[in-house]
Amino acid sequence: MSTGTKKHLFLKSVIAFFVFCAALELGLRLFGYGHYTIYRPDERLLWVPEAGQKLTVVNHLPITVNHQGLRYAVDLQPKQKDQFRIITFGDSTVQGWGVDDNSHFSALLEKDLNHGSCSREHFQVISGGVNAYPNSLIAEKLKEVVEDDATRPDVAVVSCSENSNLEKLALLKGTDREKFLRRVEWKSIARRSAIYNFLIEDLLRKVAYYQLRRAIMEGTLHDMDDLDINQFNQNLEQSLAICKANHVQLMFLLLSTEGQTPASTKSPFSKAMLAFAAKEHVPVLNMIPIMSSKDQSAMFMDPEHPSVAGHELIADELMKAVETLPAYNAACDGPQAGDVKSAETTPLGPANAPLASR
Repeated sequence: MSTGTKKHLFLKSVIAFFVFCAALELGLRLFGYGHYTIYRPDERLLWVPEAGQKLTVVNHLPITVNHQGLRYAVDLQPKQKDQFRIITFGDSTVQGWGVDDNSHFSALLEKDLNHGSCSREHFQVISGGVNAYPNSLIAEKLKEVVEDDATRPDVAVVSCSENSNLEKLALLKGTDREKFLRRVEWKSIARRSAIYNFLIEDLLRKVAYYQLRRAIMEGTLHDMDDLDINQFNQNLEQSLAICKANHVQLMFLLLSTEGQTPASTKSPFSKAMLAFAAKEHVPVLNMIPIMSSKDQSAMFMDPEHPSVAGHELIADELMKAVETLPAYNAACDGPQAGDVKSAETTPLGPANAPLASR
């Protein structure tokens, strides 16, 4: 075969390959791939979701992010007198992994509150959860939101993150921080591709995706034995101080994973959060004993993330908890609710009791 013929065949092969990739890209987009949320680099928060309506990785359902990086249909403005605003902070579960804009617990809680007994207020409940955020970045997100007049809530609900091995990320400085931000940018470019979504984040998720994530996080991961509980407590102290300074009620949320029971070993951060709440009289809603009593296959879509039914249960329990808060009662001109005796909502009661019903 002549050299010219070989070059011609090679060129045809290259063209055929690119035509195939283009056809595959377009075809996959018809099935929702290539429309996932993009996370752009951010100097303060390292990665934040870009504004717009995209699709969830699991189930390909609508996920709308406003220009403030919150899962909400509209941008927030400074609260009006008749508005009562709650913002939830956490990781992918709080963001609403795999469920649509109307089915994550923040959206469900907003609907419940606006159809509840308090007719004096218009309730807004916004998800400030961000996929893969560790507790350190959740604390930084809360600071950013609470100190901004446009986004400041009446109640800030902080969930304990499952991404404990990423806590060091918030401490990156100088060239290490710049390197990490460049990696975030590279991933944001790759994530715009339907082929990448399909191959890496779907078909080969367990094999390739987490290896890629580990490469991006190289040098920043640590083990459960290396957790900085002191730093975590400092973050909680900072969050409480910021909320108090801005007249915001702080509340903690301890979510459950599939198969977890009150007898299961809690993570060091969960234990620290409960201890801090008891010491500083911060209300806590512990979903572990509540969700463990239900059918686990109905409550969870995977080992970490609740199903729609799970989100509905969380919203129901949050409704009860919010109605006991002084801020809610003051806004609704109702009596102070003093019948909740659990240490998970007040400093009184047994250490691991669930939130009592009204």
